Amino acid sequence: MTLGQKIKAARLSLGMTQKELVGDIITRNMLSKIENDSATPSVRTLEFLAGSLGFPTGYFLDDAQISDGSSPDGLDEARAAFREERWEDCLALLEKDKKAGTTDEGYLLHARAGAAAARQALIRGDAAAARELAEAAQYYNQESMYYSSALASELAITLGKAIFRMGEEDWKEQRQEFLWAFDNLEKNFQTKKQNKEE
Repeated sequence: MTLGQKIKAARLSLGMTQKELVGDIITRNMLSKIENDSATPSVRTLEFLAGSLGFPTGYFLDDAQISDGSSPDGLDEARAAFREERWEDCLALLEKDKKAGTTDEGYLLHARAGAAAARQALIRGDAAAARELAEAAQYYNQESMYYSSALASELAITLGKAIFRMGEEDWKEQRQEFLWAFDNLEKNFQTKKQNKEE
């Protein structure tokens, strides 16, 4: 049984919906990707899911592919696609190579390429794809050791535009997410400014 299958089976055995399990930690879309083995959770996300399901984290780790954080060769192709601004190709390569895609650099590439792909989807008029890409990019940005408040703000705007274009009600919640991200961006700027003055 794969990691995603174990998480889904545990959730279903408890009679929980995806929405009930994710809470405010990850999106339902991201949980769906994890359960379908098209995304690999970070250790922090896996610990949250295991705790919410009442299982020890180790139960889900047996036979699961977990990155040791080193930079596997699989990142070379993803890096090349990123440099050439082939955002969708970069994301596909990271999904294909689970070990490369779950390294710290893999998470960074997921977040940055996902944000760019989401912008392109909005330009093409595909709000649903833009939303899915932006939500995934938000997850990878939040879970990455390279978290960027500027990217979080950009993604909040992109996601807000996508939700608004889709005519969905939760755009007001997305507005709050943007304001939170913008406040963090402003705090980081003020901290850097104060450090320079000292």
